[in-house]
Amino acid sequence: MKRAIILIVLVATVVACGGNKEEKSTAKVNLVENYLALKDALVATNPAQAQSAAKDFLEVNNNDALTADLKAIASNTDVATQRIAFEGLSANMYSIVKAGGSETVLYKQYCPMAFGNKGAYWLAAEEEVNNPYFGDLMLHCGSVQETISQ
Repeated sequence: MKRAIILIVLVATVVACGGNKEEKSTAKVNLVENYLALKDALVATNPAQAQSAAKDFLEVNNNDALTADLKAIASNTDVATQRIAFEGLSANMYSIVKAGGSETVLYKQYCPMAFGNKGAYWLAAEEEVNNPYFGDLMLHCGSVQETISQ
């Protein structure tokens, strides 16, 4: 009888741990997908779409480091202000995917001219540079600095 109880507890523990891993993986995928949707809205210089994407992102966000920048973008329709917050969001997303890997291949891209030649990074799912800090004004300004995968 003791062995049966121990076996049941052991199986329950293994199943619970396995499910938890899947939840974390799904949560990370949701963060990346939502980040990329927000990035694409800024590439298109569409502040209303960026605001909507940030609100959607907030709904699936499970990382406190992302919240302040997401709230700044979600509460604003000025694309310049959104892009400033996106810089901080990008730095935090980079830390998250760098620490935990990414199921999607991501490219860390850099524009040296962003923010008065201070420069800024972002993540993209495509190797082609599409700059969220300048949009169509300087769409392809930048370069790939790093490839991130699992």
